[in-house]
Amino acid sequence: MSISALALALFTAQPVPSYDLVIRNVAIASPERDAVLTGQSVRIRDGRIVEIGDSPMRVSEGEAVLEGEGRFLAPGLTDSHHHVSFVPGMGAVGLPPATEHPELVAAYMAQQPRSLLYHGVTQILDPSPLTGWEAFTDQPQHPDLLRCGEVPGPHDGYPVNQRAGQNPEDAYPYDIDTPEDAAPVIARMQADGAICVKVYLENGFGAASVWPLMSDATLDAIKAEASARNMPVLVHANAIDMYEIALDHELGVMAHGLWNWQWPEGEPPVVETLDRVIAGDVGYMPTLRVMAGLADHVRPGSLDNPDLEPVTPRDLMDFYREGGADWFADELASDFPADMPREEIADIFGLGVQRGQRALAYLHGQGHPVMLASDCPGSPTAINQPGLCTVLEMEAMAAAGMSARDILRSGTLSIAEQFGLEAEYGRIAPGFVANLVLLEENPFESVRAWRSLDVVILRGEVIERDSLRAR
Repeated sequence: MSISALALALFTAQPVPSYDLVIRNVAIASPERDAVLTGQSVRIRDGRIVEIGDSPMRVSEGEAVLEGEGRFLAPGLTDSHHHVSFVPGMGAVGLPPATEHPELVAAYMAQQPRSLLYHGVTQILDPSPLTGWEAFTDQPQHPDLLRCGEVPGPHDGYPVNQRAGQNPEDAYPYDIDTPEDAAPVIARMQADGAICVKVYLENGFGAASVWPLMSDATLDAIKAEASARNMPVLVHANAIDMYEIALDHELGVMAHGLWNWQWPEGEPPVVETLDRVIAGDVGYMPTLRVMAGLADHVRPGSLDNPDLEPVTPRDLMDFYREGGADWFADELASDFPADMPREEIADIFGLGVQRGQRALAYLHGQGHPVMLASDCPGSPTAINQPGLCTVLEMEAMAAAGMSARDILRSGTLSIAEQFGLEAEYGRIAPGFVANLVLLEENPFESVRAWRSLDVVILRGEVIERDSLRAR
């Protein structure tokens, strides 16, 4: 079964309400076009686009009408790296401190999909959903969820070594210890609904290199089995040496940007490594919000950001303000001199953002496609809230030199093409899933347009943005 056929089967396995709708007199901003189309009408039936035209459409009995005059209709965004089983400021569901605050976790899990929709994210890919992703899809309104099967590294390596006190078998149902394990485990994860495979190449944060890695033979076996099943392999890697391993094994998607430029001596081969990404047609997820989120979390005053209010449950926000997430800021600061001001520590994390933006600018300048990917929350960072995280990622991409239209493509068509979903998502055309957004401003001209979102259309259902605000 192809990826797109599998995804379609997953999304249609449960009954979907029928929403028949005509959107009239709207400007269509679809990323495959060079310019917006004005004065268009769009008909939606049973959650899909069935007709587009530049003349007024007759409205049949039972069809709702949405007037689009003066607004722009764009495909809903896909965030290709979002974690549904992690709570900002706490970490993984099922581990402390999340287990110590069940009511706050429940409030976050209920709001999480609404916050994504609030910022126009109508699809997400979770590379490592752990075992709690059903709490996301059980919500009455949620973006379409795609997911990988996560293969952890050796049991004393990353990310298992970050989950002290939990049996690895409970957290990671797709463990591959030997090359012989690859075929049956990947077959099982595909049968469970995964459309991709996630592996880890991380031998230590920063300059450290002390954690064990998966063997070459096991990586090759995973690559071969995943390729046979048309499942892209996503690689957790952000350092040059880890990139080189991934490229040597021809693994398909770098799930993080190249921001760790640690190198034993001399100039780090950043350009040479990125040229290999281009030559190998390797997928690229910048995930600039990882380092930016660390900087924001440690920076005094970040909780005063008014953008947090619409997407963060009030009780959770109170928890942050009362110091509930300070433990992680203290943990981050513990790697620096005790008398170093937190602002200075935040600026040091910001250097990683700058390196990531330089790598992105180089790839984009060479015409290499990239994918919108926030890695929200990425770590226990309170500032990386769902939806907001995606918009901040887009703004960081713009600061790296990408045009608004190219950023729109990165969050729509580029992801659909990478994962074989180009007949389902990423464009406004007949036959496509009617996951759309109405914007007051033109998304071809500025990423600021995503802050002017007015209406979300989720499989044909019209959702007023204000109804999605956190309570």
